[in-house]
Amino acid sequence: MGLRSARALALAMIAIATAGGCVSPDVVGTAEAPARPEQAPAIGAGPAPSAGTLAREAKDPSPGPHTEPGSKGSPGETNRDADEAAEVYGGLGTWIDIYDDEAWRHPVQIVRSMVDHGVRTAYLQTSNYSRNAPFVHPEGVAAFLDAARRSDLRVVAWYLPGFRDVELDLHRTLRAIMFRTDNGSRFDSFALDIESPEVRNPWVRTRRLLALSERIRREVGTEYPLGAIVASPHRLKVADPRFWPSFPWRRLAGTYDVFLPMTYYTYRVHGPRLASWYTAQSVQIIRQETSGMQVPIHVVGGLSFDATGGETRGFVQTVRRRGVLGASYYTFPGVTREQWEALRALAER
Repeated sequence: MGLRSARALALAMIAIATAGGCVSPDVVGTAEAPARPEQAPAIGAGPAPSAGTLAREAKDPSPGPHTEPGSKGSPGETNRDADEAAEVYGGLGTWIDIYDDEAWRHPVQIVRSMVDHGVRTAYLQTSNYSRNAPFVHPEGVAAFLDAARRSDLRVVAWYLPGFRDVELDLHRTLRAIMFRTDNGSRFDSFALDIESPEVRNPWVRTRRLLALSERIRREVGTEYPLGAIVASPHRLKVADPRFWPSFPWRRLAGTYDVFLPMTYYTYRVHGPRLASWYTAQSVQIIRQETSGMQVPIHVVGGLSFDATGGETRGFVQTVRRRGVLGASYYTFPGVTREQWEALRALAER
């Protein structure tokens, strides 16, 4: 999930100010922005945290003082609970990343607005590989989870690994999965954001991705729902195949319960027809690459700050025709009223 421009931050602030902070800004994005890479560099990233950082984090019991060991299992086992994954990843979703500062300052109002728009699941970023802690907004995470629990809103944690320090990435993943608020609220699932080119050699990157994924699955057991957030399938297969050659679709499908492709058509095409085509191509590529495995798909569209209402309607039409599990727009603060009117159809499925 890449960074956004200063305009995105300004619109995020408007989202809270409008109607007491309970609705998204009534603005229409533009699809005329130049194409950008799916993974932008992190603000103030600096060097990736070391094993020393991992050791210091391990000594810090907060946040998430309560831990529950999973039922350990082997990757690829087939007794995972498909119904539970569908319950979490099905229907209409929305996203909050660590840069949505206004949302983190007003989590209760944001949760209320999400529910009012028919959102079933919120995807909440905990941290990334370049940050110095497993939670960038620990108090905000707790407040979001408690508010979501009161509103019957499901919440999926997501984290961006760099694959340079697999032990660190694993530790931060498990901290998110085991997190509990003082009131006992927790995440309903975890999704790994698989897109960082921090490890330049794609073959090394793949080995580390698979090792990390298998270790996560062993730790949480076979029944815990896991999602794989993947770069645009169209980018991986067509537009930029050198970015991640021989992407391990089938291996990941044996470990994760749901694929969440970042089908950000606003990077590549403009207009409702092409937005629909790009989305359909991305879904089709996953199904071709995982032929016979019947992998559930939750399509991530947008970017909301750059998409038009017409493009959103094209996106929604394709999502409904393709029989996917659910869909969402990235990210919540940028979704306009016109976009919500189109996305609402996904909440009524």
